[in-house]
Amino acid sequence: MKKPILVSIPHGGWKVADEIKDIWALTKKDAFHDGDPYTSQIYDFSDRVNIQIIMEYYRAVVDLNRQPDDIAPQNPDGVIKSHTCYNVEVYKKNCLPDDDLKKRLLNKYYFPYHQFLQDCLKRKDIRMGVDCHSMAAVSPPIEGDARHPRPLICLGNLGDAEGNISERHHRITCDPEMLRFMRDEFINIFQHEDVDLEIPAVCSMNVPFEGGYITRQMGNKGIAFVQIEMSRALYLSSPYFNEETLECDQKRINDLNNKVWKVLSKTVENI
Repeated sequence: MKKPILVSIPHGGWKVADEIKDIWALTKKDAFHDGDPYTSQIYDFSDRVNIQIIMEYYRAVVDLNRQPDDIAPQNPDGVIKSHTCYNVEVYKKNCLPDDDLKKRLLNKYYFPYHQFLQDCLKRKDIRMGVDCHSMAAVSPPIEGDARHPRPLICLGNLGDAEGNISERHHRITCDPEMLRFMRDEFINIFQHEDVDLEIPAVCSMNVPFEGGYITRQMGNKGIAFVQIEMSRALYLSSPYFNEETLECDQKRINDLNNKVWKVLSKTVENI
């Protein structure tokens, strides 16, 4: 029997949209590392949850976790980008999409995804939603604390480091008790992972990520909603990953999938 869970995977894409192929400047490797590689497999629970949606296009094509008006060139890392989070130009010189192309990209790839999520809120067979991501093992150049190590897992509900309401948002997207339950379950399952990094925590809450635009839009609307970030140190590293071919050990991906599922299934049963 499937669980009453909604799974959103907005940054796990692997395609370039036809509308921008002629002006696209990113190599496969640059597009790969700007997104959340392999999350479409790590969080693939389509046979176990009531609803799952995956974006098939690269994060650098259209970033679903941004506001629709948060756009380049005002924000180089906006919904439509001029640069990746590693400051690599997305488009050929002087080829940033004009207003008409931006509108077409948003109408075709952005708004339908968000409309689908909003429609899911009307369903009676969903009790919990998760927006699923991966994060660089250390913070990228675009952030103020560049090269700062990150935890293996970060859970976001728009709250503070204990999952409680913070002064920043004045609301949370799930009960603190639920978020702390998830944190403890992730710690229990991931505490023995061997990564080549001095991590600050096995699992944190709202640090460094409290939840993006999708979490803000989906939270406080009848279902508990959480953003999940997984460190790429867990799989884009030796001995699992080949940097030249961008291939990852499938057994490792399956292992991470099973570990995350144990947490999600226990959490939704505990709500």
